[in-house]
Amino acid sequence: MLFAAVAVIGLLATRLLPLEQFPDIKFPFMGLEIPYPGSIPEEVEDLVTKPIEEALATLPGIQEISSTSASDRAQIRILFDWGMDLDAATFEVRTKLDAIRQQLPPAANRILMFRASSGDQSVLTIRISADQDLSTQYDVLERYLKRPIERLEGVARVQLAGVEPRELRILVDSGRMVAHSIDVQRLVRLLERSNFSVSAGQVTNEGQRLAVRPLGEFTSIAQIRDLVIEGNVRLSDVASVELISPELTVRRNLNLQPAVGVDVYKSTQANVIDVVDRVLKVVEYARTVPQMQGITIFVIDNQADSIKSSLASVGQSGMVGGLFALLVLYAFLRHWPTTLFVSLAVPLSLLVTLAVMYFVGLTINVMSMMGMMLAIGMLVDNGVVVTESVYRQRQLQPGEAEAATLAGVREVGVATLAGTLTSIIVFVPIVFGEQNQMSIFLAHVAIPIIVAMLASLLIAQTLIPMLTARFPAPPRRAKRDWIDALQTRYAAMLTATLDRPGKSGALLLLLVLVTGGLLAASNHWPDRFLKIDMWPQDAGRQLAIDYGIQGTHPIERVEAAVRRIERYLDDNRDRFDIDSIYSRFDADDANTVLNLKTGEAATLSAAEISTLVLAEMPKISIGKPSFNFDDDGGGGSEGFSLQLRGEATERLAEIADDVTRVLATVAGLESVRANSSDGDEEVQIVVDRQRAAALGLTPRDVATTVAAAMRGDRLREFRGAEREVIMRLAFRANDRQTLDDLARLPLYLPSGERIELGAVARFDVARGPRTIERTNRMTSSVIDANIATGATLGAVRESVEAVMANYSLPPVIAGSLVAVSRTTT
Repeated sequence: MLFAAVAVIGLLATRLLPLEQFPDIKFPFMGLEIPYPGSIPEEVEDLVTKPIEEALATLPGIQEISSTSASDRAQIRILFDWGMDLDAATFEVRTKLDAIRQQLPPAANRILMFRASSGDQSVLTIRISADQDLSTQYDVLERYLKRPIERLEGVARVQLAGVEPRELRILVDSGRMVAHSIDVQRLVRLLERSNFSVSAGQVTNEGQRLAVRPLGEFTSIAQIRDLVIEGNVRLSDVASVELISPELTVRRNLNLQPAVGVDVYKSTQANVIDVVDRVLKVVEYARTVPQMQGITIFVIDNQADSIKSSLASVGQSGMVGGLFALLVLYAFLRHWPTTLFVSLAVPLSLLVTLAVMYFVGLTINVMSMMGMMLAIGMLVDNGVVVTESVYRQRQLQPGEAEAATLAGVREVGVATLAGTLTSIIVFVPIVFGEQNQMSIFLAHVAIPIIVAMLASLLIAQTLIPMLTARFPAPPRRAKRDWIDALQTRYAAMLTATLDRPGKSGALLLLLVLVTGGLLAASNHWPDRFLKIDMWPQDAGRQLAIDYGIQGTHPIERVEAAVRRIERYLDDNRDRFDIDSIYSRFDADDANTVLNLKTGEAATLSAAEISTLVLAEMPKISIGKPSFNFDDDGGGGSEGFSLQLRGEATERLAEIADDVTRVLATVAGLESVRANSSDGDEEVQIVVDRQRAAALGLTPRDVATTVAAAMRGDRLREFRGAEREVIMRLAFRANDRQTLDDLARLPLYLPSGERIELGAVARFDVARGPRTIERTNRMTSSVIDANIATGATLGAVRESVEAVMANYSLPPVIAGSLVAVSRTTT
């Protein structure tokens, strides 16, 4: 009854256990992002990054703190020790940040926090394309696709990318502003004062307490246009008020047409397959909505299908393996009742395992299924040993089935216990030992193996003897067969080994030395013995091309390069078995995903297709496309990194540039580059402080006016009929296209007089400030390089170490060489 009850629980667990492709691992990582627009990296480092690093450095369990200081934000990454309670760590981080919040600049008091998990991946990836311009279709897509999906049970969030909600833009005409002598900063303050929402307290009316709320918000666009600036001048006299779609900084194409991305994320503990099934029903309905006609919806990646396929493949392998185990077992036992008794250990042990997995909070995923599949072949071992011992005793004590069964179990009980423990002891350190990313993943393999083998031991010593005692023992074999011959040969080999201990020991020692030598050689020269491929793309019917964009470029130039590759792929769609082409690109990055034909329509493997695509792929001037996501466009399949650390940021950058030039002379290296290089070209406005002060202006006044004119000032949101709409004031595009337009930008003095920006500032076109990287509160610079074709990582590493040994680093700078394995395709 006990085994029947456990089996029922296991059967229920097959329905209750969540299904995942991979275990949901919570990484001991926390990220902070502090927006600080309108600054420079050096200022961000001094005023934001360093104070936060100093405050967080006292937290326990921190393995590494790294940061990036840019011109508009600071990003801080905290890596904790594995096993750290992240909820408690998050509370301590918040406490530390609250303690120093007053030390940060007022504009940097908003701190965003986020954590990472392997489950933070979309369960369904949808791409939308159309002949029309989708950038203006945010409202339609949100109403008929995004919101219906968000309302589904198990859906955590829906991310709509490639289209943005419209903004209310107040586009100022600089000529009219000058004609009416209106200061842009005064206009900003007026708009802020005219659009507000406050609570004015409470009053008593006939014994009832009522809240008082002055109505100060804009309720229509007409109210904004009719806003009186001064006298008879209204806002519509100097500016146009329009609802427009903002320019996209990240663009997407699907089959050479502009596309929109929809990514669906599930909530914790939700079943992926159930969530995806519900979402797909909404998608099918959206296809029939009249407002969505002319819009094509593609399901690019369905995690539910991947899970079903992966689990079905693993389950099928397990079934086939179990069948072979049954046949092999019968080949040795030659008795069907005995074979079936022993085989009962497999399904019962697996059901016990599923029950335990449910109660300890595991899920059914590829890793746990792999663990159960690996255990199948070992689950019958204990049953075979016990059954063989019982039947031998039954033959020695005919007519006394119960006594013979007990004697047989006692005879091998300790041996089966020792054998089981020696098998599972290998996996125990994975579960209870030091935690890291690999051990946590492998725990989902180890726990099913351990539980299944312990269950098989219990079944072998209880259920199987009980069944064998109720059936007659198998008859003795009447003649010699291949099993007897095998036993005879094994006995002869064992006797020969024991009679020649010297030769046997020497042979064993030779095997140990050869094995140890091969392991040591593969560890010292991994590139000569092993093919390292961290991100293989050959397994599925999807290939990803990385463009290896070098530097930052106007997004139109990146789009032109992407279009060239896309046209090449589209022209060879049939030859390359391409089903769809999806690209994503921005100013400094681009990649294209090829979804290949499947089933009978597939004529080539993914590896063959990648080779053919690369053979004729067009060249682009801003990068080097490849199927290798780790080489940054380089041609090598492996690389290395040299990290320099120090306190002086500028001095470190100079040394990094010098070391980069030195390493470029090392044979076997390609594309040597340092991440501390200067930023992109920009227009730098240098204010004449003395002249500005004489006129009653400060550099900040000038910077604020320029920012409002060029970038636009974000105002308080406008409450529309359905949502809050971002409202922004900026100059018209025609008034901010050239340096002459910038020089004519009007500035208003405290006296009310107007001057032009060019009267108090000069304009220099130069490289912008670099981002500043820090590791463990020290500024760092990483020099990356690719390994040339024909060279090896080991040989190049020796050459680099020899060069760096002759390079004298200042005492304040430290360097460390880190080998990096790159992917191969």
